[in-house]
Amino acid sequence: MLLSTFELLLKPITPTPGTVSGSDRGILQGYFLNIANPTNNSLRLRLRFNAQSPNIDRSKLLVIRDTGGSNDFANLTAQNTYDFRLAAGDTGLVILQPDIRNLDPTNVADRVEIRGYVEIFVVGFFPFPFRGRGFQLLATPEHRGTFLPNPGGSGEFDQLISSLPTMSGGSLINVDTVPPFPIPFPNPPVAIPDLQPIPDFPVIDNGTNSNGASSIPAGDPQLVGIQQLLSAMADQIDDINQRLPQEAEQPVS
Repeated sequence: MLLSTFELLLKPITPTPGTVSGSDRGILQGYFLNIANPTNNSLRLRLRFNAQSPNIDRSKLLVIRDTGGSNDFANLTAQNTYDFRLAAGDTGLVILQPDIRNLDPTNVADRVEIRGYVEIFVVGFFPFPFRGRGFQLLATPEHRGTFLPNPGGSGEFDQLISSLPTMSGGSLINVDTVPPFPIPFPNPPVAIPDLQPIPDFPVIDNGTNSNGASSIPAGDPQLVGIQQLLSAMADQIDDINQRLPQEAEQPVS
């Protein structure tokens, strides 16, 4: 389900100081999600970050999770997702921000400015006991930013925090469950073998006698032809089943 928007920044506030001394300070802004699991189930949660203009550059971003009093560092997957487990009754904090450990905001190539939206899911597990079920969670997304000193070294570190509205309009959200792995699909598509033409059989007029009864006795050539037609169709189906490749199914990425 849709959760909220997000904006990640690592850049100067303005290109030049202009007429205001020190206004070219930099800002580091990240997405902070405080989420609680009030249910009786330990849940595996998945966040998916979506951005288009520009796309997400995972090499410049860092994920930080705090669910046990310590910070765990990670990166987004190739699908721009992040999975984590949240115990029943527990609360955790997940942060996505520019990787300030390796990026320098004074370097133009290192600057970050990404805007998009976040989705959240509960990930089921085999044999999908939660499939089709929703779970109520409490989520409070925020933007937290730190203003950096300007290039001349003047100015102090200042911070800002702004709450983000969720799709539900409040903190209580109902999150859908998704399968733990992609649904298999033939890749490449299964090639259907060429079918042999079904032979034509003579059609005998099914006339009736004067009292309305069929004039064709049991065991006549028409019934024999129908039996041969059904037998040919069964052979065709059996031939297709034998020739379909068993290894064609692969997971969709």
